Amino acid sequence: MNKLSISFARILEIICRLPTPDRLWLAYSGGVDSSVLLHILANNRENLVSELTAVHVNHQLSPDADTWASCCRSICEKTNIEFKIITINAKKIKGFSQEAHAREMRYAALENVIGEGDLLLTAHHKDDQAETLIQQLMRGAGPEGLAGMPEIKKYGHGWLARPLLEYSREQIRDYAEHHGLIWIEDESNQDTNIDRNYIRTHVIPCLQQRWPSTVDVISRSASHQADVINILKEIAEHDIENNSGDKLNILNIVDLKKLSDTRMRNLIRYWLKKNGHQPASTTVTEIIIKELIYAGDDRMPSIRWHETEVRRYRNNIYVMKPLTELHLDTPLSWNLDKPLDYDYGRLVATQVVGKGIRSELVNNNLIEVRFRTGGETIRPAGRKETHKLKKLFQDSGVPPWQRDRVPLLFIDGKLAAVTGYWIDESFIARGTEPGWEVSLTEY
Repeated sequence: MNKLSISFARILEIICRLPTPDRLWLAYSGGVDSSVLLHILANNRENLVSELTAVHVNHQLSPDADTWASCCRSICEKTNIEFKIITINAKKIKGFSQEAHAREMRYAALENVIGEGDLLLTAHHKDDQAETLIQQLMRGAGPEGLAGMPEIKKYGHGWLARPLLEYSREQIRDYAEHHGLIWIEDESNQDTNIDRNYIRTHVIPCLQQRWPSTVDVISRSASHQADVINILKEIAEHDIENNSGDKLNILNIVDLKKLSDTRMRNLIRYWLKKNGHQPASTTVTEIIIKELIYAGDDRMPSIRWHETEVRRYRNNIYVMKPLTELHLDTPLSWNLDKPLDYDYGRLVATQVVGKGIRSELVNNNLIEVRFRTGGETIRPAGRKETHKLKKLFQDSGVPPWQRDRVPLLFIDGKLAAVTGYWIDESFIARGTEPGWEVSLTEY
């Protein structure tokens, strides 16, 4: 591959693997890498599948940050490329490295501008991939971390692609110099207190003295790890389909114990990710296995990290956002014609026939929403006897932390329905009777 062989055809081939996006976004820092990608796209705009917008994130970390943003705007105006600036406050917060915090905030900001089906392009290259893999290796990462950065991945409501991953830093810089491009040099890239910079300026050059093909070999290794990840995902998907937990956020412990510890760890990692949670560290995963899955049947242990909580109840483990303190002492008046939002979720009522709460019993479509205080009773439709709500919850295996969060629907002071569970015999609609069916979406 010669020095100037960065191919638009190859970039377009990567873009065209995905459904045609409504808009292409280029993450444009103004550095040499994104400047090269901008130049290639701008010179081939008539062949692009969608309109292109360059988006610059101003982190407000450098005294030159505003100057860089202005420079990026000027270049886009000269090349007639639509331009957008996002300004964030990425200053370090306690417990996070400056680099990691800025990266997390940058990606969150970019995710917010990506529309349904849009495609964000970034200018990461082969040397970035090598740096990432070495950094992950020194963190003790598993196959997912050692797979580095994927060429294409789902991102927010759209997609993210890295069309320069097969090109080296040298190729990109040679292209920029050949075409006389102007770019920004971020002084923080010379700060070797930042791990990635140290790896780039010290570790990789040292490795290349002994093994000149270091970057190519590391990139190939990342590709092998990506294959391993795909196999592990297939295994985990099979295991989750064969687990009898009745919701995605629930795993049955009896079925989990049928798996080897290695396969169990793989499933737990996949399950957390599939539910939208951050992966657990090796230590946290072992705690989930030893202290939750292998806990005594009468115990209800839990573990919490970051924005994730895993709890055990009976023969299931549940993953969720950490529970917050509820303030549900005051009854809520609800007009069924509109959704009702409250601390824990949203209630929606739908008009139906032959089921739900009998419409004629709901005066002016108004219902009172309360929450458990203790002692509530209900006669579930089809049963002959009235039961304590506490006993019904226990018999149905409703976890204790959910019980106080279930909306209770009252009509004229009488408990008419327990949302998602039971309707009182005296309030149920049957046959051709119109009714209200109530559903709850938890936040």
